[in-house]
Parts: sequence; structure tokens; C-alpha cells
Amino acid sequence: MAKTEQEESTKAIGYWEGENLERSKRYAYRPEFVPLLLDYLGAGPHKRILDVGCGTGFLARLLATRLEEVQVVGVEGDDKLLNLGRQKLEIEGLTDQVEIRKGDAYALPLPDKSFDLVTSHTLL
Repeated sequence: MAKTEQEESTKAIGYWEGENLERSKRYAYRPEFVPLLLDYLGAGPHKRILDVGCGTGFLARLLATRLEEVQVVGVEGDDKLLNLGRQKLEIEGLTDQVEIRKGDAYALPLPDKSFDLVTSHTLL
């Protein structure tokens, strides 16, 4: 007997959890909330932003579409999430503003002090 998507999503961990969150829009912010989020993060135009544990890149893409002339680098350890995130960047036309790299939050593959803002959305 085949499991339903709901049954699968309740047991999801790791790779599928991030994708299920995005597909279910559990963190699709209401439009009026986004300016508050950006203000809280201290995110603004012309910044270089690091998104640690970016998953499929939801927050990285949100930042890139809401802020002028930002560069966002997402770091993710899961190859499946990286591939999905890169596909989403292509579809949304954000490859010149957002880069998603393979990496470990405990040993970031980036030089110190190379970002204006570091954030993480669902890593913890």
C-alpha cells in the first residue's frame, strides 16, 4: 500500500523536511511581514549576505527579490537540497544575485569578514 504525501511529510527529516516546508508554504511570509523581517535582520540594499544552512534557498531568494543590488551566498551540506535550490534560482532568474555552495556550518568555506550580514532560517 502506497503512503500518502501527508504520511511521508510527517516522517520527513533532513532533505525532505526542508523541501516539504517550502512546498507546504509553512514559511511563505505574508507580504506585510517581509519589511519587518528585513528590518529585524538589518538587511538592506548593496549588502553581501550569507545564508547558512540555506536548504533550497528560500530565504536567500527572498532577500534577493526584496533588496536592491544584494549578493546572497547560501551554504548547504545536502546535495539534494543544493540541486533543488539551484533549479529554483534558474527558474526565478536569480543566478546573478544568489549563489548556493556546498559547505558545512561548522567550517564555512569562505573567508572571515567577507559578509555584511549572516543569517540562518531553518538550520537550528
